[in-house]
Amino acid sequence: MPDLSPRIGGLQRVFCCHSATLTGRHVPNSLPAVAECVAAGVPRMEVDVRFLADDAMLIFHDGELDVETTGRGRVDELVRSRVARLRYRENERVGLCFLEDVVDLARASRTLLQVDLKLMRPISPGRCRALEEALRPVAGQVLVGSQAHWNLRMLRGLPVAIDPTLHWHADGGRGGLVVPRQRGAHGLWDDAPLAMNARATARSYVESRVADIQGLLPAATEWMVDIATVEHLAGIGAPLGTILDEYGVALAAWTLHESEPDPGARLARLFAAGARTVITDAPIWAAGCAAALNRARL
Repeated sequence: MPDLSPRIGGLQRVFCCHSATLTGRHVPNSLPAVAECVAAGVPRMEVDVRFLADDAMLIFHDGELDVETTGRGRVDELVRSRVARLRYRENERVGLCFLEDVVDLARASRTLLQVDLKLMRPISPGRCRALEEALRPVAGQVLVGSQAHWNLRMLRGLPVAIDPTLHWHADGGRGGLVVPRQRGAHGLWDDAPLAMNARATARSYVESRVADIQGLLPAATEWMVDIATVEHLAGIGAPLGTILDEYGVALAAWTLHESEPDPGARLARLFAAGARTVITDAPIWAAGCAAALNRARL
């Protein structure tokens, strides 16, 4: 298996297994997928966490069960006893799992567990305590990320990472997002007043907005940013990873797919922009592309 934590351009990089996907032989976010990652000793894997109505923490990406499982309805309206009986449509021998199941597997490994917290409304004190308690056994090897910085602020003793999509991004497709509502002078969707000031240079605008967003969550040790935004910022002369370095904050770029027409070129751009981590649902393939990129530079 290619090295998932290669040294490229003088820096240690990491390929993170998106939805705990390593080889693709297992259902994403399922316990067999997590077990495969742990057994292989991957440096980092990501899982998605959603709260059920009874505060159980389900490992699941979407807000509704209908497409991927034998169940129906919104995840946050169901309780553990009902969800525990459901199976994945992709493989009905596999059931859904919960955060404590993942922690039980990860605690005996050196794998960094990236928890993508999907809760957007303000987290209750009880849920906050439940999440902290569930992650306590892997406290030294966990990173909790979210777009909802207001929930990450409530966590104590856990490293946190912000996804700034709700504040700015360059995605032309918009992905169904309703905020931000305006495209600024430098091509980013951004509702901040500075975004519409055409007299601000691209670099000064980006540096100012990084300071603003980091100020929302000063404890953030990493930004998780979509690839299109990372590339857009680099294209206007503002490599995000370099700017974040000034705050001691790392950059993770998401999500690299195997359908990329020129993965080597894209990886080169991401690394040049200062990305330390690349989140991908094809990490073995991505690491192979990085190895080829390294050989081409020799």
